[in-house]
Amino acid sequence: MIYILAPIGIGKTSLAKILAHDLHTKAFLEKPEKIPLLNSFYENGNISREMKAFAVQIEFLDYRYEQLLEGMNNTVYDSSLISDGIMSRNLYNRGEFPEVLYRDYLRLNNVMQRNVAGHPFMGPDLIVYLEAPFERMLSNISLRGRKMETNDPKLKEYYHSVWQIYQDWYNSYGDTPTMKIDMKNIDFVNDKTDQNSVLDTIEDELFNLGKLTKKEVDKLKQRRHQ
Repeated sequence: MIYILAPIGIGKTSLAKILAHDLHTKAFLEKPEKIPLLNSFYENGNISREMKAFAVQIEFLDYRYEQLLEGMNNTVYDSSLISDGIMSRNLYNRGEFPEVLYRDYLRLNNVMQRNVAGHPFMGPDLIVYLEAPFERMLSNISLRGRKMETNDPKLKEYYHSVWQIYQDWYNSYGDTPTMKIDMKNIDFVNDKTDQNSVLDTIEDELFNLGKLTKKEVDKLKQRRHQ
């Protein structure tokens, strides 16, 4: 399994689609419409976040667990139980996730991570972390135009806390193989050279981890660089 991790709007879904297509595998993508309470979570700032934090995170937990049960070799996820845990910790740090409920959530999250497909889960084979400046995060959120994400100017402060906690997570995480892609000057959606470079880097790492053979990597690169 390959997880793409990044703050909101950095390009997780786009990269998951591109990488899954290149590897001829399945991409499991986050679909906001599958989380009925998400709109109400955003609608009234910190008040609605505190009221809805537990319920929304449980919805994500259930949805994500179902996706993980379908996982297979080199399946790509644009969100995961790990990313859900990061977002929940941010809400807790902000005082928007009551401690008793947060502890219950952590227990459920940990149990699910350990028991994917009925056996102990050792984590993803690789986490690809996308790092970008905060200003780019805000720009991307604005460009994709989801009303619930842009209707309140005060969300900027919340988004900065999300951006910061992902930075902190990357600097402290060491449980499974992780690689970082600096998005500051990269556009893997619209620039084919950038896209090939990112795919080369990820697939080289999958080879180093024993998840792709040299023959498979060479074939993938040859097809892309024709």
